[in-house]
Amino acid sequence: RGISWSMAELQYFLRYPGNIAIVAEENERIAGFAIAGSQRRAGALVGRLITIDVDSSMRRRGVGHQLLQTLEERLRAQTAVTLILEVAVDNHGAQAFYTGHGFVRTGRIPGYYLDRIDALVMEKPLSP
Repeated sequence: RGISWSMAELQYFLRYPGNIAIVAEENERIAGFAIAGSQRRAGALVGRLITIDVDSSMRRRGVGHQLLQTLEERLRAQTAVTLILEVAVDNHGAQAFYTGHGFVRTGRIPGYYLDRIDALVMEKPLSP
């Protein structure tokens, strides 16, 4: 697809103050990882899921669920009230994953990926 974050971009997100990075391992092997940040919006702290990625051989084993759940817990601990994300309009598997975890579509960004693939904006309230 060609829309993944570059290594330099991932390093930036990992080093950015306040961002959360989580790695899932199985048998001393990386099974997946996730990165989130937060920002103030209208006076409230809002989490932003930057990326979540699970090794293809580890999918459908709950790794993505655990990564997302851990990010949500950490963001709640920082008092974030909402978690937002962008997902490619043609990535139906990811959309189903997020919908299954309580996210709802709240917008669309034309040409977000590679100036040609739209992104759906999805949000989930983070209740205490």
